[in-house]
Amino acid sequence: MASLWRCFPFDAAAAPGAAFSAQHLVAGQSGGRFDLQDHPPVRYFACSPVHALAELLAPFRGQPLGFGHLRRSGHPLALVEITTAPSLDARIADCNDHRVLASLALSPATLAHHDRRVTQEVARALYRADFAGLAWWSALTGAWRSTILFEDRVRPGELTYGVPRVVAFADGVVADARKFLMM
Repeated sequence: MASLWRCFPFDAAAAPGAAFSAQHLVAGQSGGRFDLQDHPPVRYFACSPVHALAELLAPFRGQPLGFGHLRRSGHPLALVEITTAPSLDARIADCNDHRVLASLALSPATLAHHDRRVTQEVARALYRADFAGLAWWSALTGAWRSTILFEDRVRPGELTYGVPRVVAFADGVVADARKFLMM
């Protein structure tokens, strides 16, 4: 079982799967490193709360962090821990493992390529090879691991969402993300 994290705009009244819930999947993803043009949709997860928050704050790098940075679409940001089932873990291509890269004839340079067409083709090839997703470095730092899941390959019960926690400006996770991003 792996522990993953997500940071998202949160509405406590939202039903699971609805907008502003932990399980919500935004339609129309096409610009991310491993997006498949919504065929199928993909979910991106972080390896820690700081990683999840830093991913959302990264566009504001170099700016002073204000309270407004911790809100999206009129809702406060929240963090939620997600636990994966071993059956899902076994179907994720761990591209951080050199043996997996060799077996897939992939190189780190291909996965870390700046051209999204290249990295999206890697995701498409892994999808065609029946993987449920992949694990690779965060675009922010190789010290953080991102997990990308192909939505239609996740079976019911393979992801368990914890209780979301609203991110407060005084939280240590905010201080750590600010420090990392030098905000």
